[in-house]
Amino acid sequence: MSRIHEEQALKQAFEKAYAALNEAQKKAVDTIDGPVMVIAGPGTGKTQILTLRIANILLQTDTPADGILALTFTEAGAKAMRERLRRYIGARAYQVPIYTFHGFSEKLIREYPDAYPYIIGGRPASELEKIAILETIIDGGSVKVLRPAGDPSYYVGHILRIINDLKKEYIGPDQLVSIVDNQEAALLDMEKVHQKGAHKGKVKGDYTKAEKVVTKNRELVFIYRQYEAMLRAQRLYDFEDMILQTVDALRTHEDMVRDLQEKYLYFLADEHQDVNGSQNLILELLAKNPFHARPNIFVVGDEKQAIYRFQGASLENFLYFKEQFAGTTEIQLTENYRSGQVILDAAHSLVAVESGPLQALRIPLVAKSVPKSVVSSRTFSHQAVEDQWLVSAVAAEIKAGVPAEEIAVIVRTNREVEALATLLRRAGIGVEASADGDILEHHITHTIEALLQAVVEQNEISLVTVLHGSYWGLAANDVFRILAARSYSQTLREILASTDTLTELGLSSEAVAAAHKVSVVLEEARTQAVLVPPHRTIETLLVSSGLLDHLIQHNALESQRVVRRLYDEVEALVLANKVSDIASVIQMFARTRQYNVALTAPYITTTLQAVQVMTAHKSKGLEFQTVFVPHLQDSIWGGSSKKTYFDIPLQKHQLDKEADPIDDEKRLLYVAMTRAKSSLFFSGSEINAGGKVLVPSRLCDEIDSSFVVQELTNQSEEEFSPVSLFTRPLTAPIIDTQLLLHALRHRGFSATSFNNYLRNPWDFVYLNVLRIPKVQETHLQFGTAVHSVLEYTTKTYAATGDVPTVTQIKNKLEQALGRLPLSTAEFTRLHEQALTILVPYIEHMKGQLPAKTAEEFKINVVLPTGIPEFPELPLTGNLDRLDFDDAGRVVQVVDYKTGKPKTRNAIEGGTASDDGSYKRQLVFYALLLKLYGDERYRTAQAVLSFVQPTPKGSISEFTFIITDEEVEEMRAALIAAVAEIVSGQWQLDGERKTASEYATLIARMEEMQ
Repeated sequence: MSRIHEEQALKQAFEKAYAALNEAQKKAVDTIDGPVMVIAGPGTGKTQILTLRIANILLQTDTPADGILALTFTEAGAKAMRERLRRYIGARAYQVPIYTFHGFSEKLIREYPDAYPYIIGGRPASELEKIAILETIIDGGSVKVLRPAGDPSYYVGHILRIINDLKKEYIGPDQLVSIVDNQEAALLDMEKVHQKGAHKGKVKGDYTKAEKVVTKNRELVFIYRQYEAMLRAQRLYDFEDMILQTVDALRTHEDMVRDLQEKYLYFLADEHQDVNGSQNLILELLAKNPFHARPNIFVVGDEKQAIYRFQGASLENFLYFKEQFAGTTEIQLTENYRSGQVILDAAHSLVAVESGPLQALRIPLVAKSVPKSVVSSRTFSHQAVEDQWLVSAVAAEIKAGVPAEEIAVIVRTNREVEALATLLRRAGIGVEASADGDILEHHITHTIEALLQAVVEQNEISLVTVLHGSYWGLAANDVFRILAARSYSQTLREILASTDTLTELGLSSEAVAAAHKVSVVLEEARTQAVLVPPHRTIETLLVSSGLLDHLIQHNALESQRVVRRLYDEVEALVLANKVSDIASVIQMFARTRQYNVALTAPYITTTLQAVQVMTAHKSKGLEFQTVFVPHLQDSIWGGSSKKTYFDIPLQKHQLDKEADPIDDEKRLLYVAMTRAKSSLFFSGSEINAGGKVLVPSRLCDEIDSSFVVQELTNQSEEEFSPVSLFTRPLTAPIIDTQLLLHALRHRGFSATSFNNYLRNPWDFVYLNVLRIPKVQETHLQFGTAVHSVLEYTTKTYAATGDVPTVTQIKNKLEQALGRLPLSTAEFTRLHEQALTILVPYIEHMKGQLPAKTAEEFKINVVLPTGIPEFPELPLTGNLDRLDFDDAGRVVQVVDYKTGKPKTRNAIEGGTASDDGSYKRQLVFYALLLKLYGDERYRTAQAVLSFVQPTPKGSISEFTFIITDEEVEEMRAALIAAVAEIVSGQWQLDGERKTASEYATLIARMEEMQ
């Protein structure tokens, strides 16, 4: 095609597209001079008018293609704009500067390096480097409030986030000082104490709250200044510093600004609702040309779709723009070319407001292209039923002729993306997953990490996980035999290292070889790790263990995604001299998780003809014929409101304090809803796999019910089959029942292990039968030390008639903590915390202890079951304290609790978050004493005593009289548990497997069958 013919074809394409525009769209395209703000709701042709406007500028003026600067919010937006622009101006589309704000800043950094003194010669700081800087500042001795004694690093992540937000809004340390000064001035004007009434003379709650805000923000100013100084000293910069430095450069380098204003004659900004304060300043400084009274700046956005800024900021950009650019032409696009009217009306009812500044921005849309649409909602009895219905409904849509790529499942969290994508794939449905998936929480990552830990660590925690790997070729019962053989005199490592010991356990010759291979591979890797960098050791481990082949065989693409990302990350850290051995890699994993720093890896696209599963954030800008929004429950959509750690006004136009607190969630659901063209399916459940009652999302109440068809779920409930949610049904227990009963005969039930069983039999198997080693959590170590001091106190009182002195308590506490594997920081923190609660509690004990007590009373009894396969069940207990009367009879059992005090109702399991395990433990003790065979030890009275005081400083103790009926119910429950174990049927319950703390290991055991 000749040049002339090509230009004619492009012009015809433009004229045809222009002719198809409605009047408001034409006005947006034609108004090329002066400031213009377009409010463009979903499906109103935003990208079309942006590209046609650029083409029109080139047609109507002599502006060169590179004289029009277009800024977008995402790389995907920039790509879409350029591809659309090619239809109307051809190859010149590549000459038009289309950037993200960060991309534009990078361009300016290259062109004007002298204007960026803190960027040039530096490099972006990693998240862990930023965290290390903040830790150094906080531990420096000058920070008090933002370094709580109980958890000194508690605020680190929150400080990093608020600094990031401050930078986005162009608030540096100096500007923050002014904000805090104003807050302090307002505090001085507040009335401090109540002048009358019941609280006369007491400090007002509002004053105390405001005072805390000022104190925290003063420390934040100090930390912010130090943080910036340390970044500069280490030649590091934040990602947002590129924007900040661009603003500074535009304000201070006149030659640079003059060059840019001479070059760029027109400015366009897409997705303006998500542009932050610093980015707005870039637009303002570029567009406010002193030679042009009315700059040619065009912004397009929709306040209802502002999902990338903090609460309350969605209004800011629209008011800011009209204030900065006088005489702004405002255009509303209300005709929608994507969705049916019912979908649009339902979505609008969610975000509509009756008054205030948002009302003018939240106007209803009119459907122009889709004549018919439907919004339906379903509530299922259980989330497993909901998920099975979702899979079948997606399959039905495809069967009905809807192209797979025109179907989307839109959820709130990244975790749901992976879970639902997996279910759809298992049903043979092609899936394209899109989410910011954190591979640090991926089961493949955990598998590799366990291998690394087993190489360098001396404990057996990681080795247990490694042994569960089906890639070794071991059967589930072989693993059970090996783990059950562990003892204090024979470690797991020793068992695996000895082929004779493995043979004695009854393993086949093939199983002996496979188990011994575990030992050999780990020892070889341990030797190699001293000689080669860690990424090479990882490569060797993956190959020699057989894990890599196993992963490729079972899920090649997903394995490639995770393994490649992990390998590249470790290799990059090695090259940057950030890690030098396997232990450093493991530490990197731990610190990354500690501060919730994600290690993301994009999902690999396999086909374009696939159902799309994505988060609501990822769905922005997309459209589908059919959209499913499952798991519409309050804990996911709307109920998990974010706590405000720092009260700092980040924008000029603060919404009224009475503004809707879940407005952010409404806008996010609005985005999800308006992706649908003709069919929108809502669904939720009444209960989840863990047995937790689910509350419908409060957002559902905000949608006008007249637009939503409530569908019955009877058929789905009747057709539900748990095995269809798994890769294959199990026809036999994973673990041989006789092996399990053999272990139970030796260990029986304690109060704790029985509570574990009732919570989930799999937890009982791993925690109490196999006794899986695990690092004792800090709060459990705290409890161990406190119990040790209380035992010492009881003995001292029995011997002397008085409780220990504060000095003696302190010494005993140091001794108890000294026996625990604690760091110096942990030791100091726990010592301070324990001493604070022990001194008043022991003073309380002084007035409660009888003359005769028995502390840490150990008891072992046998419960007849009447079950032929298991006639006697051993029961064990370790009672904190028994109190005796003068006649030598037990008066009561006392059980200490070191956690936060609970109410009587919570102890008895009367709240949604408590299962009654505390009360059940007391009933279990009563049964033990009844079976003990000594009438002197029978008692119905039990006391639950909380060592930690209430917020008001009082000690909580609850006395219970255990009835005979409760004891008999306990007896029946224990026998029922034995009967269930004997039957083996509990192992076939898929919900129990997925709800268990050890779900990952159980899944690996299933693979071994």
